Amino acid sequence: MKVGLEREIKELNWQIREARRAATAALILEEKLDAQKHIKAFEVQRSAQRRALFDARDDIDHRREQLIVEIEGKLDQKTSLWELFSIRWKII
Repeated sequence: MKVGLEREIKELNWQIREARRAATAALILEEKLDAQKHIKAFEVQRSAQRRALFDARDDIDHRREQLIVEIEGKLDQKTSLWELFSIRWKII
């Protein structure tokens, strides 16, 4: 999931760069305005993808912490000694 989000963010960054180039190259004001709208839409998508990526990273960190606590609990074993039965010997 994380790799896919990173790839989508890179793709959105590329689309933003291309839209900015188109806005710069546009001669007609309407084209510049249209390009700016595309840029804004791509930036909104990129922001949402970044938020999703950060949430995924937070989820991974939380799971990792849970596993560490669980493993520590398993490693923290205590032994106890109980007398279950006793045998007495007597030689006659």
